[in-house]
Amino acid sequence: MKLLKNLGWFLLAILSFYFIYGLVQSMALSALGLGASIFGVLPLYVVLSGAYVYGVNRWYQTEKVSIQTTVFNRYIWLPTLVLLVAITAQFFLPDDPSVNQQIVSQLTVAQPVFGFFMVVVFAPLTEELIFRGMLARYLFPKQDNSKQTLIFLLVSSVLFALIHSPGTLQQFLVYASLGFSLGLAYISRKGLVYSISLHALNNLVSFLMILML
Repeated sequence: MKLLKNLGWFLLAILSFYFIYGLVQSMALSALGLGASIFGVLPLYVVLSGAYVYGVNRWYQTEKVSIQTTVFNRYIWLPTLVLLVAITAQFFLPDDPSVNQQIVSQLTVAQPVFGFFMVVVFAPLTEELIFRGMLARYLFPKQDNSKQTLIFLLVSSVLFALIHSPGTLQQFLVYASLGFSLGLAYISRKGLVYSISLHALNNLVSFLMILML
């Protein structure tokens, strides 16, 4: 019964991601598409998105997550290593950008300032809060052994891949590997700072590569 209740709360968190933050994002993009000034749209987007992040973070902190030290979180450098391997592997794969990546690329070129805040700032904050923090908060609050932690890592990786709408197996594996490294970052520091920072760094590199190519 408690599991179903917690599942319901986690689903509510996901719905808030799509229907609150998603609405803010969609309205901002629509306004820019209709020719609204970036100087009017960006401050409003930052304020509303910041308010959402603040509210969800307060929600996340209402209960502690217990994570025991296991082979998965014993080494602080492991998440960064996994991320670097995942990024390097992409250079040897056929060029197969997902619809999500194509949209990000188009936005970055057309609206680089807005794209920076959406991709580098608020995507890491919102996605890590929901798909690492709230997932652990409600469905994996007590990770007492390697098995529980591994299940958390796999579930968070799959969910992270799915929210980026992969169209092929290669796209799914790319996003899942990124999600796995971010999950490792979350459990290694037993909090969101490392995973958000690593996520932001990954997105910043992608953002800069799009602008330079």
